[in-house]
Amino acid sequence: MFIVASLAFITVAVCLSQFVAFNRMYRYVQKEMAVGEPLYRPRLSVILPCKGIDHGFVDNVKKLLDQDYDIEGQPGFEVLFAVASETDPAFPILKRISEEEHRISTQVVIAGINPVRAQKLNNQLAALKQLSPDSEAIAFVDSDVIARRDFIRYLVGRLDNPSVGVTTGYRFYIPEKGGAASLLRSLWNRMSAWELASPTHAFAWGGAMAIKRDVFERAGVLNHWDRAADDDLSLTTAIKDIGLKVHFVPQCLVAHYGDGDWAEVTEWMNRQLILTKVYYPALWRRAIFRAGIMGFWLVCMFVSIAGYLVTRENIHLQSVLAGLTVFPVEFFFLLQGQSLWERVLSDRSQQIAGAFWKFCMAIPLAHIALPWMTLYSTCTNRIQWRGVTYELRSPTETVVV
Repeated sequence: MFIVASLAFITVAVCLSQFVAFNRMYRYVQKEMAVGEPLYRPRLSVILPCKGIDHGFVDNVKKLLDQDYDIEGQPGFEVLFAVASETDPAFPILKRISEEEHRISTQVVIAGINPVRAQKLNNQLAALKQLSPDSEAIAFVDSDVIARRDFIRYLVGRLDNPSVGVTTGYRFYIPEKGGAASLLRSLWNRMSAWELASPTHAFAWGGAMAIKRDVFERAGVLNHWDRAADDDLSLTTAIKDIGLKVHFVPQCLVAHYGDGDWAEVTEWMNRQLILTKVYYPALWRRAIFRAGIMGFWLVCMFVSIAGYLVTRENIHLQSVLAGLTVFPVEFFFLLQGQSLWERVLSDRSQQIAGAFWKFCMAIPLAHIALPWMTLYSTCTNRIQWRGVTYELRSPTETVVV
């Protein structure tokens, strides 16, 4: 009876919490999408740190340079590319693109190596030293972002709200081949996105975030970044420390190439969780609590299934059926989410819709694998990032291993 009651209680609690989080996100996106194009358009510096060549690299860079962001008939932004050294595979490509670009002011910054911080942050800090004096705002983007032409306008336009410290987009993984590991990453990432609508737990995403220059200075972001391994969550903490909020811009949701094998996806998820653990512990604790609940749910399910196979008693069957009711609820949220994300990513709607049944089949696997993949982050502070191993000892101490 204890197992039956536990499974019933956990299932109801999980369904209710998902209902609240999903509906909050759904209403938030609907409201934001109904708002017209922003009018605020400050002079802007866009910083793009690079290490290696991502999927669609050249196309993404060209889309960035082709942004529709003019002020008084002239381009209102500059782009600063940053690499560690001239030996980086991205350097010759960026150099050529920069030399051929005549409309937008561009610069390729050589950042060098610093053993006390992540290379991405070192690249960004080097680029920050080269900002144009008249830049009023800064946008940080990643080289694997596939941006629509009005991407920057929407990302920066919401900074006119005095309560907003940083605006952010987010990634949406689309597994083209649809392997199990890729589907799990996409599902996990979608549920993480629900937090972006939370006034308390919203966070910036380093692939697309913007901040006013004076707010960046007032929040002391340079100090937060000096010996860090993470850019977005440490910036989130800095912004919230001065009483400002993170504002998610659904129009800046970007499609990401989502395929990966188990090793890559496991490494990626471990990195996300440990970075959150060190730089945004309140959000990490929420993830660990949910993983613990779902781990307990899974154990109860296995005990009930085993009990029924051994004894054939109906009490065990009732317990299993109680636990299984979580799946139709999650299928419903997945279906509702499909229509929402298809609207936001209208140019990729066919790909999103076409993978629906694959995601449905991946949900049971997610219940088996994701809790333990999440709980593993309690065991280590070591991450792998683009071939480099980092030990995150604290928010202000990072060691390259």
